[in-house]
Formats: sequence, C-alpha cells, structure tokens
Amino acid sequence: MEKNELIIYEGAMCCSTGVCGPEPDRGLIVFSETLKRLQNEYGERLTIMRASLTFNSLIFLAHPEIARLVKKHGQGILPITTINGEIIARQKYLKYEELKAAIEEKTNPMNCSSKTR
Repeated sequence: MEKNELIIYEGAMCCSTGVCGPEPDRGLIVFSETLKRLQNEYGERLTIMRASLTFNSLIFLAHPEIARLVKKHGQGILPITTINGEIIARQKYLKYEELKAAIEEKTNPMNCSSKTR
C-alpha cells in the first residue's frame, strides 16, 4: 500500500489549526473539517500535515521551493498545498471536492486520461 502526503503550508497562527479564540475564522473551521473527512476516507494511505510558520517553521526550510516562494512573496503566498511534494494550490484553502480530485489525480494517475497542463 503506497502512502501519500498532503501538506498545507500556512502563515503564522495562534494555534496549530487557526480554530481558536472567541471568534475563530469560519473558513478555517470548514477547512479543518475537510481535512478530518479526507483522513477518515483515506486512512493510512494519506498523511495530512498542517505546517504553520509559528509551529513548524523548519518544514518550510526543508522544502526549497516552498522556502523560495515565501522568501520572494512573503506570507501573502500562503497557504500553499502540496501532494507528494508537488504544489497544487497557492494563496487559498481548497474545498473538499478540489482536494479530493487533486489527491485522486496525483495518487491514481491511471484514472486520468491525460496529464497535460
């Protein structure tokens, strides 16, 4: 069984999910639920990680393309979403349907009729 990795590189937050405080961001609440749903669906076949500049800054440095983009554009380029190291989105949190489609495309290339972009 092949294991895949979904990483969301995020800006500085007050906690690891951004869903805290008296008035948490509704978009981050929905995104957290999306990630839970995906984890339940894929189980051990998918590792999901949220890397925040506040809590996981070394992960940014471990991925040269991510570090280069943040250095060049600042935190405004975040969030950046990767699947198996490949950037699939910048500057927005993907919806469930978008993430699911991207995961399927990147992890099951036989399901795609072409990989041209």
